[in-house]
Amino acid sequence: MVYSVTKYGAVGDGATNDAAAIQSAIDACNAAGGGRVVLEGGHTYYSSSIELKSNVELHLEQGALLKAHSDISTYFNPNGDDASVAAVSGAKAVDRPVAKPAYTFIHAKDADNFSITGQGAVDGNVYAFMKRASRYYFNGDFYPRPTMVYVEHCNHISFHDVTLQNSPFWTLHPAGCNDVLISNIRVLNPLDCTNSDGIDPDHSTNVRIIGCHVQCADDCICLKTTAGNNEYGPTKNVIISNCTLTSTSAAIKIGTEGVADFENILVDNCIITGSNRGLSIQIRDGGCVRNVSFSNPPLCRVLVGLRGAYRDDDPRPERQHPQRQHRECPLLQRHLQG
Repeated sequence: MVYSVTKYGAVGDGATNDAAAIQSAIDACNAAGGGRVVLEGGHTYYSSSIELKSNVELHLEQGALLKAHSDISTYFNPNGDDASVAAVSGAKAVDRPVAKPAYTFIHAKDADNFSITGQGAVDGNVYAFMKRASRYYFNGDFYPRPTMVYVEHCNHISFHDVTLQNSPFWTLHPAGCNDVLISNIRVLNPLDCTNSDGIDPDHSTNVRIIGCHVQCADDCICLKTTAGNNEYGPTKNVIISNCTLTSTSAAIKIGTEGVADFENILVDNCIITGSNRGLSIQIRDGGCVRNVSFSNPPLCRVLVGLRGAYRDDDPRPERQHPQRQHRECPLLQRHLQG
């Protein structure tokens, strides 16, 4: 059965907060046992946080834009923090995220068999939460900023065809999930906006990332086992295949937040460009990596530069330096397995 958000009161004018109408359609669909919630094309749906539920397909038609609200106090708080404390202007920054994400635009918890599909786009409204820190990059007025899509402890879930763009922080973060299919999506984040990871499977199993294009100013695809979700065990049984990846950090990374193990990882037939690290394994938090295979990488072009040429006012010169150059990485022209 199809549930049109406009029939539940969505205006789609890019100014009215349509969150209540969209949520009503999702709730009705879930209560009826499942179906498709449709955001019709040709409209911009400006919205506070929404919650996905079991057996619901959130479908964005071609030309539909679901745009995140600029008011952080209207966001879900998976970490239990009071969003009103962290107003966009004047909030004190912290060193790094703790526990679960503090804020999320699209959220799900303990929901199964849902999906986000369609030729439309979800927009994280990045510049509502970031400011220019130098001539080379933007940074957040406060940290952590909203995760665009955070789904926790969900099974048999899918993300197909949709574009996820302009995320102010991590874009797609499935945590503690099993049977996750991410196929043919586009992640299009500005290359001068920091911390905008593309896809971050976290303590998740049986994950397939296939045929995606990811562009972001941090890691394109980063496998994690974060401390905040440590109750869910290792990240394992992951396939990353036929993706095109552009990143100012690592294109494909395992770790940096790895308190649990990573097992049975297959990366195959991906093209990497514009990255300062094509493939990166960084284990420093206690986890182990087992049974990882990188195969058939046809091209890897990474960023290189001279330290003496870095500018004093740019704390991340290897990411944004105007004199950076590309160099093909011959290591990736052969099969790696370990």
